[in-house]
Amino acid sequence: MSKVKRAPARRKPTRRKSPKKQTAAASAPRRFRNWIEARLRGARYSAANAVRLVGVLAAAVFLLVIGGLFVFGALDDAGASVMRMAERQTASLGMAVHVIDVSGVEADESALVADAVSTFHGQSMLAFNPHQARADVEALPWVREATVIRLWPNRISIVVEPRSEFALWQVEGEIHVIDRDGSVLGEARASDWPDLPLVVGFGANTAAENLIETLEHHDEIARRVSAMVRVGDRRWNLRLANGLDVKLPETEMGAALALLTAMQAERGVLRLDAESIDLRQPGEMIVRALPERARAAGIGESEA
Repeated sequence: MSKVKRAPARRKPTRRKSPKKQTAAASAPRRFRNWIEARLRGARYSAANAVRLVGVLAAAVFLLVIGGLFVFGALDDAGASVMRMAERQTASLGMAVHVIDVSGVEADESALVADAVSTFHGQSMLAFNPHQARADVEALPWVREATVIRLWPNRISIVVEPRSEFALWQVEGEIHVIDRDGSVLGEARASDWPDLPLVVGFGANTAAENLIETLEHHDEIARRVSAMVRVGDRRWNLRLANGLDVKLPETEMGAALALLTAMQAERGVLRLDAESIDLRQPGEMIVRALPERARAAGIGESEA
């Protein structure tokens, strides 16, 4: 007996539940929120455009004003007016000159420095010019260098480096005290400055530093020198206390003085009763006798 196979029963397709439609009452808040957000975005966009427009108009007006002031030559006056307004405002806020500190010099000289500065009590700190003040201070003959700074809100600091006495300079019968650079510090008498070396002649003031520093290495010669005479603004003669003149070359003064030091140690040439010692030729020393001694010895001389 044959078996009959039954086909499997078909499953009914399951239906998906469709979402429930939102009611009008439930969707109203969402629509209102979307409407508010849209309005805000539009407002922001419009405000940005408005700000940009105002900025462009302001820049255009500013350029027109500046151009007009420039064309009519009033730009400098306008700038000066703005600066004066700023100076008055800062002064009213307490930023004005009330104290001037001077250091580096004695009290009497400090007063002279303060008087030399172009400022006054209560002047606006903005109006004070440190560069001009420095020039005013350095114009004083005994000031070598000055530093001027503003110390906000109301102080001015001035640091002075004074010139120091270096030598006496005699020219055209007048004697002056000079510093290392050759700047004149004032008139003087030689007796008032016995420890300062004496240089004589035009150009001697500016050339003295090199010679004096070179002589510091030759004490045996330096302590006998009474004056240093500039010849033709090219070279030096050393006038010794015994009246002997030492003629130095234009260059290589150190080598010439070294030769003279050696000859002094060996033969005592600086004690000779002579007119001059000529060192102008490299490696040579010519001793010239006094004219009366030369005539007595029957020696004829010619200028070296």
